[in-house]
Amino acid sequence: MLAMHHQIVALSILLLGLAPNLFASGFSLDVTSSSSKTHKSAAADTSERTSRIAIVGAGAVGSYYGGRIWESVRCSNSTDVLFHLRNEHYAHCVENGITVTSIDGNIVIPSDELLAYSTTEDMAKSVKDEDDDSHAFDWVIVALKSSSLDAVPELIKPLTSPETRVLVIMNGLIEDDLTEMMREEQGLECKAVYGGMALICSNRLSPGVIDHSYAGKLVVGVAYSADADDDGYCKWVESDKKAIMDLFEPVTPVPFEFEDNLLRGRWWKNCWNLPFNGISVAMGGITTDRIVGDPSLRKLAYKVMDETIATANADLAKHGFPEEDYLPEDTREKMMVFTDTMGAYKPSTMLDLHARKPMEVKYLFKTALDRATKLGVPVPHLETLVSQIEAFQRHYKLY
Repeated sequence: MLAMHHQIVALSILLLGLAPNLFASGFSLDVTSSSSKTHKSAAADTSERTSRIAIVGAGAVGSYYGGRIWESVRCSNSTDVLFHLRNEHYAHCVENGITVTSIDGNIVIPSDELLAYSTTEDMAKSVKDEDDDSHAFDWVIVALKSSSLDAVPELIKPLTSPETRVLVIMNGLIEDDLTEMMREEQGLECKAVYGGMALICSNRLSPGVIDHSYAGKLVVGVAYSADADDDGYCKWVESDKKAIMDLFEPVTPVPFEFEDNLLRGRWWKNCWNLPFNGISVAMGGITTDRIVGDPSLRKLAYKVMDETIATANADLAKHGFPEEDYLPEDTREKMMVFTDTMGAYKPSTMLDLHARKPMEVKYLFKTALDRATKLGVPVPHLETLVSQIEAFQRHYKLY
């Protein structure tokens, strides 16, 4: 039971900066190796306790943000960044390290400096200190796709303690289900859970090789805090904000913003995801430049954004948030301007469709549509997009 002390991207000059009672057996994420080869041992604690950060799911997004954090603490003897990698990605990185080509400066983590693990159990064992039974990891940063949300509680449980803070960088309206899953995972404890919205164009080109081509802003809000006075929706205290700000303050290449209303932040990101990921897939997998460059598709994107903003504000109102927390109408234009300058970007769901991999349909698309239906907000264009996306998912069995 999650401890409750007796009771849990970068174009900021263009973009609007926006930024529950938690947690039985879970679902194991598929990893191909039961053991892990690391080229360097996690730093041994001497005069002061070593701070440890776990990156769980070091793919296109996790490798970028994890790499930036690693870069910022590389010369530190008191902070370790450990990477959880899967399948061929893990095998390649153990031998060759991680390479991120980036518009903001490349990141190269050599194999002899990379702390790589194929299971979170091995990651936890590597830092176990028999003389210190407090918390092994200060931060666990999860950067999996929402199609793997069911795996998260069991996956992170070996890494958490009552003092661990968890940041989940994922698409979609995930918090309700995530917090319920965490509540049900016996033995899972943490200090706070944060939700991250990454506005970034980052793709994995091959195992161990990531390309960051545009933006990079990270917006983070609190989903649960053990220190909050009550278990209300997205409640937090100042120490929760300070902790995440302190983590990213030295990570200077990443434009970072704290969002004091996570629900608003999720809907803000949906204002890009729903039209552009959605239309891309509904059209069989096209790049964003073809969407903004075609008059009919551009008009459709605006309509989907309008429906998203209307649903977002109805949802915020239902949760008791004041009108000043609502998404403003100009969000749509800022998202369009952002996409106009993006180039021929391939959204993640488009890549999954082309590669015939599981698509993020439930939390990225269907949950938003279901929320609109329950709120009585008409969203005919979004409903049509979701129907087309679900048809592709069924046809190719992309579950």
